[in-house]
Amino acid sequence: MSRIFKIVVALALLPALAGCTPSVAGTPNLTEYQAVSDRYFASAFSTQRLATYETVTDPGRRQSLRNSIVLGAIGTIDLRYAKFVNRLTQESQIVPFGATVTSISLSTAGALTGSEAAKTTLAAVDTAIKGGVAAYDKSILADRTIQALQKQMQANRNRVRSAIIAKLSESTLSYPLELAMIDVNEYAAAGTITAGMATIDEQAAQNLAVSEDEKVTEIFKYAADESSVEIRAFYDSGSPAARLAIEEALKREGTNLVSFLNNGRYAQSRRTLLTKLRSLPE
Repeated sequence: MSRIFKIVVALALLPALAGCTPSVAGTPNLTEYQAVSDRYFASAFSTQRLATYETVTDPGRRQSLRNSIVLGAIGTIDLRYAKFVNRLTQESQIVPFGATVTSISLSTAGALTGSEAAKTTLAAVDTAIKGGVAAYDKSILADRTIQALQKQMQANRNRVRSAIIAKLSESTLSYPLELAMIDVNEYAAAGTITAGMATIDEQAAQNLAVSEDEKVTEIFKYAADESSVEIRAFYDSGSPAARLAIEEALKREGTNLVSFLNNGRYAQSRRTLLTKLRSLPE
């Protein structure tokens, strides 16, 4: 019985020990490099440099100084974001799964130390195995959710970052430092869970709207033709004028895009619409 107890306790300690290993942490130790980078980027937008920017009158030097300040701020945000993502990943993967397995293992150990341990050994081990599987399943679900959020947050950051860098070629008259720092604050906000969830929710709503518009609610003989292919190409082109003309046709016919393109009933309407679409200015 004591041996079984030791085995179960060892199992309980495995998640905690795994959480301490560098391989599970998922990143090399970059503490020294990050500290140097942090100081370097922070110095780029120090109070002294901001004051200097206000006194510089030469357009070229003023633009260069603005760019340095903005890029320094972006660099600092990137370092903070990298630490945040790494911590978020570790917390979502290691802590919940490890804590659950540890709890289940210790509960099992308690069951094995009773006077009827011999009778409950198999049941207790079975509980531990099933509980571990359940914890693993929940951990995988949480992990995939976090991964989706991280991808969306990075996509948001890439979008704002690209917009900022593109504007750095402009003069400080058209893109002053104050406006640039507003964009930098937007860049920082883009890397938050709230922004990631909001974007995912918005995309889901858009996808739902599209699927509702294209949902088939009637049975008809498939009768798509060349007009169907060309109208779909116009629809997917992103042209506002083409999209409007198609939506107006769908409204007149009282149907959705899928039915309109594939139902033989609308063959003549498709040809009429296609003639209109071809006449639209490019």
